[in-house]
Amino acid sequence: MKQSIAIIGEGETEWFYFESMRTFHHYSFKMAPDFPRHSDIHHLIGLAERYLKEGYDYVVCLIDMDRMKDKESEWKKYQKYKKEQKYKDVLFIETRLCTEFWFLLHFLPRVSAKVYTSQEKLLKELQKYMPGYEKTKRYFRQTNLYCYLKQHGDLQRAIKHAEQLCQLNKNHPEDEIPYSEIYQVIQLLNESEPMKS
Repeated sequence: MKQSIAIIGEGETEWFYFESMRTFHHYSFKMAPDFPRHSDIHHLIGLAERYLKEGYDYVVCLIDMDRMKDKESEWKKYQKYKKEQKYKDVLFIETRLCTEFWFLLHFLPRVSAKVYTSQEKLLKELQKYMPGYEKTKRYFRQTNLYCYLKQHGDLQRAIKHAEQLCQLNKNHPEDEIPYSEIYQVIQLLNESEPMKS
């Protein structure tokens, strides 16, 4: 049975990536909102509650851990929301540092637990595989992120690397190992409505 899914991204990177995936595979999930206005956890939870009330089976909240852990008050609120039973149909999908790490996993020949101390260092590494990559609306409008990653990278490799890094992070949370749970969204989408292309 087809399930309805709303995806809430913290920023434009997530919106453009999932929107390009949605159009490529003719998925019916909703990207919400059209463009994010605020990335604080309270705003994201407000949107999640709205989409649950509208009858969506699942609401996916994409969380960049570099931003989340930056503010202690945000971090505490986030931890509280994750534990609340009323948000059991909200999937909190984390990436440390940020969504670009998920992109990088498409290209790495083998899994690596290399720690990136800043977003700038991570972007520099990604630019080796995506020359000219920049976190701007202009770049995202010119480059179909999902298609680029599909043509030049390897989605199955990214999923495999992500699964391994998530397990490693779970076993050693104190090591601040980079990880991405975005593969779980792809698995959910494939269960809900298998890829068409």
